[in-house]
Amino acid sequence: MISDIQWDPSHTKYICKMGQSDCNDIIRFHSQSHHVQYKRFLLYRNTGGSFLVMIRKLKPQDAGMYRFGVEDQSNYTVTLKVRNDASCEVPKIMNANLGQNITITCNYPKEYGKNNKYVITLDDEAHIKPIIDTRTISEGGRFSISDDSSANVLSVSISDVREADGVLYLFGVWNKRVSVGYYSYFTEIQLHVTGTYMTTSAAQREIPSGAVYSNSSAIIISVCVCVALLLIGGFALMIYKLRHKRTHDSTSFSTLIQEET
Repeated sequence: MISDIQWDPSHTKYICKMGQSDCNDIIRFHSQSHHVQYKRFLLYRNTGGSFLVMIRKLKPQDAGMYRFGVEDQSNYTVTLKVRNDASCEVPKIMNANLGQNITITCNYPKEYGKNNKYVITLDDEAHIKPIIDTRTISEGGRFSISDDSSANVLSVSISDVREADGVLYLFGVWNKRVSVGYYSYFTEIQLHVTGTYMTTSAAQREIPSGAVYSNSSAIIISVCVCVALLLIGGFALMIYKLRHKRTHDSTSFSTLIQEET
């Protein structure tokens, strides 16, 4: 959930859930930090300085009325409804090798067909980073996104995977309701990056074009030298055997003459 409340580091930020008689605190903190997390709840400041609330892995019991804001300043009360919609038909955990190109393709609820789709990441330190959305035209970037609204299919591609890409990815849409807007994230994928795989294109970029021919020439020359050495060795062995045989025959003939004498 995002509002027009400004994140004020000098005042207490909070979120609570309305009960029958009062609002029960989930998070209430006073800190210079730009985010704070408690279990599945996260309060944080975006790049524009606005106050945001994220609730991950919604459960039926999360439904209800919430109040959030900055103490002694602004606050909002919202009602959260939790529905059981099908999420992307992809593994919750995906593996990729360094340098690999991967594509995540998934289905989303039909009602989101006309919404802009967004992809963000969440690291282990609860830092949220916008990655790409369907309004952005990717020019030379490693991330690209395509939306087939007729089939309700979203595809996100990552080229030349790097170690830093191994974080949690959330895929969702933006909704605006009067003063409070919210992102509905229909799936999340944890990407693990391992190995030392390098794409052919990357290898070609690192190896000068002339080096390929030089290496090939070196291999051919080495093979020729080895063959020549084997032939020389073979001839030398044959000559040695012939000389040895002649010497042996001559010695035997001399011995025979001496015995007859």
